[in-house]
Amino acid sequence: MIIIGEKINGTIDDVRDAIVRRDDSFLAALASSQAEAGADCIDVNVDTGGKASEMESMEWAVGVVKEAAGRPLALDSSDPEVLQRCLKLYGGEGLFINSVTGERPRLEGVLPQVARHRCRVVALAMDESGIPETPEGRLEVCRRILAAAREFGVPVENVFLDPLALPISADWKQGRITLDTLSLIRSEFPGAKAVLGLSNVSFGLPARSLVNRSMLAAAISVGLDAVLMDPMDNGLKATIYAAEAVAGADRYCRDYVKAFRNGLLS
Repeated sequence: MIIIGEKINGTIDDVRDAIVRRDDSFLAALASSQAEAGADCIDVNVDTGGKASEMESMEWAVGVVKEAAGRPLALDSSDPEVLQRCLKLYGGEGLFINSVTGERPRLEGVLPQVARHRCRVVALAMDESGIPETPEGRLEVCRRILAAAREFGVPVENVFLDPLALPISADWKQGRITLDTLSLIRSEFPGAKAVLGLSNVSFGLPARSLVNRSMLAAAISVGLDAVLMDPMDNGLKATIYAAEAVAGADRYCRDYVKAFRNGLLS
């Protein structure tokens, strides 16, 4: 399981303040703590709602985070020019672009960069009409994204399809829709990867980590490859070990037993 650390996000008050102030120490500490907690990749989202230039903020943040974390980054922006600038500055191999959608202008703006820099891309199952209501509708968007990926020379294994987790507090059916979409993706596109932005599912509910753990275990059971989550939530990490063992993704339960011996299953 690839863990993408989610905590550097400009929508979080103290992170937004640090971005606006250009607080190197705060951002470096947040990056390194996620890496030390087991994140394989660090997401960098510097959207502060217009309080600072995204281009300048991303250039600054990527430099700080890359040095502090020593991990690949996920460049989280909807602006192809911001992504292009950071890819030129810091290279692309091992990085994630987060994200692309099924909208044709977005595909044309992002996928050539993904191909050129040989990086990975998170592909959201949504398009210019929004998020389809049904698993079949979301699967159709994924089909179009993968067709465009082939057109622009992006290897299928570098495309991480996101079935989209929406708050079940607003619509109690959304968890099931997400899992059914993931199952369809796994069945139709075995060469592609699947990723999930986990914390959305629990938005608006109490005891959010419990809901997140339940969703994560269910998603692993149908073939999740990567997750955007809080790597410092020990319960989530323990869930990964247990769920992968139950799903038959941990040969002889070696990773689970090793995690137990290392005190990681609290």
